[in-house]
Amino acid sequence: MKILNPQNNSSVNESRLKLRKFKLMLCGFFLFSAFLTIGYRTISLSISTKDNSEVISFKKNNIYKSKNILRGNIYDRNKILLATTITTSSLNMNPQEILDINQTISKLKTIFPNLNEESLFKKLNSNKKHINILREISPIEHISLLKLGIEGMKIEKSNKRIYPNNSLASHVIGSTNIDGIGIAGIEKYFDRELNNGESIFLSIHAGIQHITKKLLHEQIKKFQAPGGAAIVMDAKKGEIYALASLPDYNANNYKKVLNQKLFNRATKGIYELGSTLKLITAAVAFDSKLIKENEVFDVSTPLKISSKTINDFHPLNYALNIPEVIVHSSNIGSAKIAEKFGSSAQLEYLKSLGLMDKLSLELPELGRPQVRTDKKLLTTMTISYGHGIAITPSHLAALTATIVNNGIKINPTLIIQHQLTKKERVFSKETSKKMRSIMRLVVSDKNGTAKKADAAGYIVGGKTGTAEKVNKFGKYLKNENIVALTAAFPMDDPKFIITIMIDNPKGQKSSSYYRTAGWVVAPVVKKIVTRIAPILGIKPRNEKNSTFTKELLKYKIRGKEQGANL
Repeated sequence: MKILNPQNNSSVNESRLKLRKFKLMLCGFFLFSAFLTIGYRTISLSISTKDNSEVISFKKNNIYKSKNILRGNIYDRNKILLATTITTSSLNMNPQEILDINQTISKLKTIFPNLNEESLFKKLNSNKKHINILREISPIEHISLLKLGIEGMKIEKSNKRIYPNNSLASHVIGSTNIDGIGIAGIEKYFDRELNNGESIFLSIHAGIQHITKKLLHEQIKKFQAPGGAAIVMDAKKGEIYALASLPDYNANNYKKVLNQKLFNRATKGIYELGSTLKLITAAVAFDSKLIKENEVFDVSTPLKISSKTINDFHPLNYALNIPEVIVHSSNIGSAKIAEKFGSSAQLEYLKSLGLMDKLSLELPELGRPQVRTDKKLLTTMTISYGHGIAITPSHLAALTATIVNNGIKINPTLIIQHQLTKKERVFSKETSKKMRSIMRLVVSDKNGTAKKADAAGYIVGGKTGTAEKVNKFGKYLKNENIVALTAAFPMDDPKFIITIMIDNPKGQKSSSYYRTAGWVVAPVVKKIVTRIAPILGIKPRNEKNSTFTKELLKYKIRGKEQGANL
């Protein structure tokens, strides 16, 4: 039998207690660590979840906002509102919730007496759960409906595009469809920007647009013409202040408008604009240096080329210099000038002027010029006076600006330009200076074809054009004309271009039954100049004292009676 030593036993127990305490402490440490880790992870996940939910919430809110951003507004250059979006209420019904159809119809008729009962009955008798009764109701009608307590009724909010000025600049502004998507004009061209809530500021001047349209309309009506177009444009920047195409339409009723009214004659329609293109012929003659300035061209007899005979409207029996060819608007003289510089030079300048391509204008409705490029002598000659080349009135405005603006190419725009980013020279400064003098003589000289465009003190210059219309088969119509005039003012330092085209005017007693550009279009230019010049800050001045007027004296324009004595 083994006897234990009490002292040793006490020592063993103490060691066991220490070991037990150590184990408990170790377990406690691990448990604490575990709880700490779990707690940290829980808090971390909580924070992470909160952050993610905020991100998701932010994204959802952004998506929500983007879906409910109102379409951007369209303004003119003076911040006058041309197009905006408003919120409207529509009346819809759920036929499945209607207890008495006849009673419901009776209630609706008390507020909307023009509703068709038969049509309404068919709608309310439908198996559908959602039908539209009226796309737009007023706030007062909304309140009246609520008072009646009609079952199955649903008032829903929607956005509507409106045009406060109705038909003003309608061909420029365009329109949207029922879903708010641009389908024409600026609305279509800048659809993405407008749908993102961005507003567009146009170069259009609402006041000048109204004046231009009104005066054009009066002349179209007076001469019983089916339509026309007019453009007022900054001669140095190409900013369009007014662009009218008639007939036009109320942009608020776009879907009810006939296609012929939707057609933009100013930018989409291509026409043979006749003698207005003689400006190019004269400018090329000067600029190419292939023709001497004092060279003359015999126009006393008709010019026969192949099977065609080229005649003048007012025949002259002597040789004309270049300024006289333009002032008298001689087809024979223009043809002989073109023969001298040739088809290659002609086509090169036409291309440089942008007359082979669509304009880079901010509209989807753009016409592409049609130009004969076979380089035949007859083609070269007829193009010289505007036959065999069809362009838009906007192209004519652009080439006129290029000619008078020291030969720097001008590209029309509907957006305000702070400065010209690119300067492309087409003609020399000297050529431009000569052309400005000749254009002034077309208006100021007693033999000029645009005398009725002369507005005292504003030094207007320009060129008329009267051409036979061409049908869809390419046949010229002897009894139908396109008449046009492209002008600039003041000619000593051109600020603005005015280009007008009227389609097939009828001779009137007041015009001695003439229906040429000089009688039909020139008076409109004069009226527009005198009306818009004060708005634009252009003051009239005594022309006789200007250096420019004195320079005109170097070109002596002879009349028919003078030529007879030669």
